[in-house]
Amino acid sequence: MRNWALGITVISGLALTGCGGTNPAAHPSATTTTPAPSVSSPTPSAGCAETQGWNTQAVATTTQMTQSALNQVVAGQHECYDRVVFNIAGPGEVGIVVKYVPLVNADPSDKPLPVAGNAVLQVVVRAPAQGDEASGHPGSALATTGDYLYSAAQLAGWNSLRAVRFAGSFEGQCTFAIGVRDQLPFRAFTMLDSTQKIRQVVVDVAHS
Repeated sequence: MRNWALGITVISGLALTGCGGTNPAAHPSATTTTPAPSVSSPTPSAGCAETQGWNTQAVATTTQMTQSALNQVVAGQHECYDRVVFNIAGPGEVGIVVKYVPLVNADPSDKPLPVAGNAVLQVVVRAPAQGDEASGHPGSALATTGDYLYSAAQLAGWNSLRAVRFAGSFEGQCTFAIGVRDQLPFRAFTMLDSTQKIRQVVVDVAHS
């Protein structure tokens, strides 16, 4: 999963591939939620100029909500950062809020959901989860609230990521907890996949 291509908010027709890498999420199944296997950690290049200028400040985009379901979460490694991609089964714009918090709570129960790592990113995607019948998306569920999409064991040896946990789908939006090694610089944005039919929310966490 190394070396997916980059993008900026709402770039159409750009696949998450590049620099010789292959993106397993470029053409995801509408119901596939099985995490990709862990891979060995790549060696950072000197300087990692690509991540310079990233910071730890919250990222919030449009408040736009989509009715299309969030149906897949995929993590991967790059030379200078680790990446989590949230795939939505539709091309419409979607709002996101990504920020460091002391602890992520389940939505709507407010039950604490701790994750491995010395810091945690809360990711809110303004889209319902696949299987959320209350939002009109019955069928194979993305996950049950509290489930690990990527456990500490699966991410053992990764530079930045420590865990990815589903915190629930409520009132048309999904919340996730991403365990991070430390409060590292990150960036977050949305884009269309190469088919221009899938909206992708991308969260990149720098290695240093």
